[in-house]
Amino acid sequence: MQLGVSVIVCCYNSAERLPQTIKHLALQRVPSHIPWEIIVIDNASTDNTGVIADQEWNKYSKQVKFRVIKQPVAGLSYAREKGIENAQYEYMLFCDDDNWLYNDYISKSYEIMTSDPQIGAVGGCGIFEPEQPAWFEVETHKIAYVNGPQTWAKTEHWVYGAGSVYRKSIFITLRKENWRQITTGRLGNKLISGEDVEICFMIYLLGYKIISDDKLLFKHFVPIKRQNINYILNLHYWQSYTNVLLNSYYPILNHDERQIEKIINGWYWITAKTFLKQKVKCFFVKKPLTFKEKINYHAVLGTFAGLRENRERIIEHHNELHRILASVLNTIK
Repeated sequence: MQLGVSVIVCCYNSAERLPQTIKHLALQRVPSHIPWEIIVIDNASTDNTGVIADQEWNKYSKQVKFRVIKQPVAGLSYAREKGIENAQYEYMLFCDDDNWLYNDYISKSYEIMTSDPQIGAVGGCGIFEPEQPAWFEVETHKIAYVNGPQTWAKTEHWVYGAGSVYRKSIFITLRKENWRQITTGRLGNKLISGEDVEICFMIYLLGYKIISDDKLLFKHFVPIKRQNINYILNLHYWQSYTNVLLNSYYPILNHDERQIEKIINGWYWITAKTFLKQKVKCFFVKKPLTFKEKINYHAVLGTFAGLRENRERIIEHHNELHRILASVLNTIK
């Protein structure tokens, strides 16, 4: 792969958010020796996302390749696949449509990735940027909005997708092995997440490092409609649901040699009992739940739904992972 940075902006009905995002890309200070490009993926938008993207970029006199590519299949993972397929350079920077990158983001990303060929993914440091001053509950849970240093990156082997940088060559290898993610990314009101975590897990299992760097700064713009308690509760539900799906990876990461069927089915029955206890408590206890209790309830609900709906998928995907890892690692040897 040619060394350089492909900035991939995945968009679904992003016409209102794109102007500031594109402005911050236009303000990037990139040395002349670093090739880079911008790819906007219009993911089944029903507004004029593609038109706005072109109009905004044309406001700036930048000699940088800029493309808008349509992906009619809805879903963040499909949008990212289209971006990966069309990326010209080895380093792929996923900039969400609400990420405002500091003006040295691209140059620093390039420097970090070229400094060590074993870095498979690097994450940045998001700064919570609410459209209006946040309520107390929102402020105290702003980590859910992509915020702050990713101190867990080296030990837990993942970084969030916003502002993250990956090596395209790794995805080419995985595509040859027909690797498919069990997570899908967000689909409409279903805030299924974890596709970024899953990507990192797979990269780590192939022998690469997953790191974060606090010098990679960006603001994460949060609109008013996402600054409310219901959004936070919904987010906790779907994060718990997603965590269930990622259990196709956890036994491999943790060197757990138990049969995957025993792990998943045992967890399902334990969660079912916990869920029933929560329902009984909510029915008999008349006082309103505290915000923390509501979060716990939604987390249990999401876990139970994830296990009820996906046990067979997780088992099948786990077995497929063993095949892929054996094939790729034997090829490397």
